[in-house]
Amino acid sequence: MIYDIFSTSQELASTIKQYVVINSFEGVEKLLFLPNGSNFIVFNRGIEGYTKIYNEENKFSIPQRYSVSVKTNKVESFVLSEESDSANITFPIILAELTPVGYYQLFNKEAASLNSNYEELEQDVVDKYFKDLYLHKSIEEEIQYLNTSFALLQSLQESTHLPIFDVIDKIANSYHYEVTVENLTKEFGCSRSTMERQFKKVVGLTPKNFIFVSKFCKTVLSYIEDGHTFKELEYLYSDSSHMNAVFKKFLGVSPSVILKEVANKNIQIYQMHKPKE
Repeated sequence: MIYDIFSTSQELASTIKQYVVINSFEGVEKLLFLPNGSNFIVFNRGIEGYTKIYNEENKFSIPQRYSVSVKTNKVESFVLSEESDSANITFPIILAELTPVGYYQLFNKEAASLNSNYEELEQDVVDKYFKDLYLHKSIEEEIQYLNTSFALLQSLQESTHLPIFDVIDKIANSYHYEVTVENLTKEFGCSRSTMERQFKKVVGLTPKNFIFVSKFCKTVLSYIEDGHTFKELEYLYSDSSHMNAVFKKFLGVSPSVILKEVANKNIQIYQMHKPKE
């Protein structure tokens, strides 16, 4: 898949991670999306296909209308339907990658509702915020339009700062995913059931799953993209055997095999693509 990444505006940093502008589906079968607690808003323009759990049969159909993608704790790939006619797809196609809490903050809906299916955007939301998408002369204008639309949508939701936001920030930026749920419950003075309930509501994953998949994603990028050895990795597993087991759980092969597959361009990893300057 040939695509570019564009940064979002600073005021949207807590909800929109970045924008993906797809220009072609050439080589899409090589692209993998690592789990990191995030998902996408898909502004569809004729795609007929589905996302699929890597090395499994589970798949999720992509609606023809604008929609929010499934949020899982698995590696995913994108598959065009055999009946899909590329002539019916209009490029570019824009996706907005949400932060782990982005769906909840934009729509004030429980993120756990996204665990099994795509969710079509309500027509009144599309008409109010996105009806002029794809009508601008340049992609930069489209991105600016989306920044404005998302900022307005975000401003109309409840602005209450939830304690779970602080927990997520602490997991990512202070503990770097090296923390247990038990330690978090003690630090933030709540029960495990309360924390799990809040995570499912706001993130769509349990805190244990969120830590697990986020750490895996960071480890893959550090290992492959930065060329770090096991001992140099910031996001450490207990030993190399543990890391091998985690890689095999998600990808079916050892880290060295994935490194080789990426180097030979048999596999592309979405998270390795950087935003345009």
